[in-house]
Amino acid sequence: MTQERPFQDHDYDIPEGQQTHWREYVRVLWEWKWITITAVVIGATLGLIQNFKAVPVYQATTPVELDADAPRIVNFQDVTATDTRSSDYLNTKVQVLRSRSLAEKVVKTLALNDNPDFLPGAGKDADFAGALQGCVSAQLRRGTRIIDITAEHTNPKMAALVANGVAQEFVKLNSENRLSASMDAIRWLSTQAEQYKTQLAKSEAAVQEYREKTRDVSLEDSYNIVLDKLKSMNTAFGNAKMARMSTETEWKQVQALLDSGRDAALIPAIASDGEVEALHQSLTQKQIAVSALRERYKDQYPAMIVALSEQKEIENKLKQACVAAVEKIKARYAVAKAQEESLAEPLAEQEKQALELSRKLVEYIALKRNAESDRQLYDSLLVRMKEAGVTGKLEFNNMHIIDPARVPGGPCRPDKKRNLVYAIVMGLLAGLVISYGAHFYDDKIKTCKDIESYLGMPLLCEVPRIESRSDSDRATIVSTDPLSLASEAFSSLRATIGATPNAKDIKVLMVTSTAPGEGKSLVASNMAIAFAHDNLRTLLIDADLRHPTLYKNFQIKTQTVRGLSQYLMDGCKREDVILKSEIPNLDIIIAGKIAKNPAELLGSARMRELIEQERQRYDRIIIDTPPVAVVSDAIVLLPRVQGIIFVTHFRKLRRDAVARAVKKLREMGAPLIGNVLNNIDLKKHGYYYYPYHGSYRYPYYHKGDGRRRTEGEEESES
Repeated sequence: MTQERPFQDHDYDIPEGQQTHWREYVRVLWEWKWITITAVVIGATLGLIQNFKAVPVYQATTPVELDADAPRIVNFQDVTATDTRSSDYLNTKVQVLRSRSLAEKVVKTLALNDNPDFLPGAGKDADFAGALQGCVSAQLRRGTRIIDITAEHTNPKMAALVANGVAQEFVKLNSENRLSASMDAIRWLSTQAEQYKTQLAKSEAAVQEYREKTRDVSLEDSYNIVLDKLKSMNTAFGNAKMARMSTETEWKQVQALLDSGRDAALIPAIASDGEVEALHQSLTQKQIAVSALRERYKDQYPAMIVALSEQKEIENKLKQACVAAVEKIKARYAVAKAQEESLAEPLAEQEKQALELSRKLVEYIALKRNAESDRQLYDSLLVRMKEAGVTGKLEFNNMHIIDPARVPGGPCRPDKKRNLVYAIVMGLLAGLVISYGAHFYDDKIKTCKDIESYLGMPLLCEVPRIESRSDSDRATIVSTDPLSLASEAFSSLRATIGATPNAKDIKVLMVTSTAPGEGKSLVASNMAIAFAHDNLRTLLIDADLRHPTLYKNFQIKTQTVRGLSQYLMDGCKREDVILKSEIPNLDIIIAGKIAKNPAELLGSARMRELIEQERQRYDRIIIDTPPVAVVSDAIVLLPRVQGIIFVTHFRKLRRDAVARAVKKLREMGAPLIGNVLNNIDLKKHGYYYYPYHGSYRYPYYHKGDGRRRTEGEEESES
């Protein structure tokens, strides 16, 4: 008959992506606290030893200021002027302070090679300059032009001597460099002045030679005279040309009108003549008078004849005046043309003369400008050379010592307090690293997270370690000490199974583990007692036919009692093997004699019949089986049980070993209910128990014997 399997392992979801709470790190630190404490003690010890052995070093500092500008004693620029505000200049000076050449000068000036206090025990061939470089440093103060020259030495007086010596030699070197630069500039200016003096003489000789060649003392004045004359002639020629063009236009217009047959008196140019204009007015008046006479008289009338005769005379005079006006216009044109022609030839001659002078003047100006340029350069070199001579005599240095170094009153190193703190901190860090390394290297099952993550099953309860008790007392702690934390854990296990929807109706439970010694028999015994205390008829079967322990737990004498092996092999009745315990509602079947073939016996039909029969009589049947990783006895019982309680010893087996055992059960279709984490040492590892029971304290828990005190005991102890 196929048994009902109400509980399935896949009912529990394996948690993913669990985040480690900060308390976990605190717990790890507490677990491995002795490693951290030891590392801190070692670090502090090493720090003390280092402070004891360290030679005191003294430090002296001489600040040197670099002035921004030189004083303006003379009103011209110094030949060695530099931009002392630039960071490049300041950093360059710092590098000069660190140079070997300066160190060698300081060694020579201070005679450090003959001073036994500088390098005690060193010979004459020692590298004194290198040693000086090693003990001297230069640092530019941020945002200033001050360089701190610092010397360190085991002798305080020597530290001050070296710092001042380096500063003084540095200031002296800067002054020498400035003077040397001034002298170099003077020499260069003198050489350049001699060269330009020769060049100036050649340039001026070329100008004079050209004047003699052109036979003109002053080409500029001659050219200006010719140019002025040319300008006046150009003006006169322009006026004559304009007059000619005006009269020519007038004459051509009059000639064209006459050729067309037009009356000369009506041509504007002729009519504007004074004589023609007067005669034309006289003719007009006479014509008016004749018209008036004609209205009264005829042409033969004497007065009429006289008037007509006078009119005819005026008309003849008008014609003659028009002819004379035409001749005047023609004459004006001829005069203007002759005047223009008379000015053209002298103008052309004057232009030719001006061009010739201009060509001469171009070459002359080039020679003269070259000579003037050479003169200016030569004069400026002479002036600069005199200025350089003056500035070279000025003993100015843009560097000076602010405060000479004093003999230090105490060492700068070692800073014993800081070294000790540093050693302690490093020891603490090393301890933390080692502690967490040991924690992560320790892959044994020890937390709920390990069980849920690596085994994929819920943690049903945690059983604390039961101290100072016999095997029998520990196996029956629920009965012998119901107020202990262990008893509470098994009560919690019973309640958890009873409250789980898919497990509360299970009757046949198997208790197993990965390897021997994990406390599966202890869990099975106490769990059976817990069910019995809950008024459930409970049967506890010891199915570990290879290494039975239940008879010891309940102090049963095997000589007079038959067990499961006799029932399966000899065919005795069930009443012969079921024992009534002293605990109400709890019956026990011990393992009996050691069998040679336990796996075959447990998988037999008689074993199946026994379980089927007892299911009808008991509310809970708990079967204690051998470990699954050692033998296959528990495997053959899988079809007979409805749920499996898997026991894991706290920090005994590695995760992989336990996971393989669980995987083996799952591959067989085992109905795993959950895990019991057994034997937790609350004295040393109570932090693991914190998420479940550490958030509060049982009021009468006694840390010494692992049990809870009664109220009377608490009052008596207080």
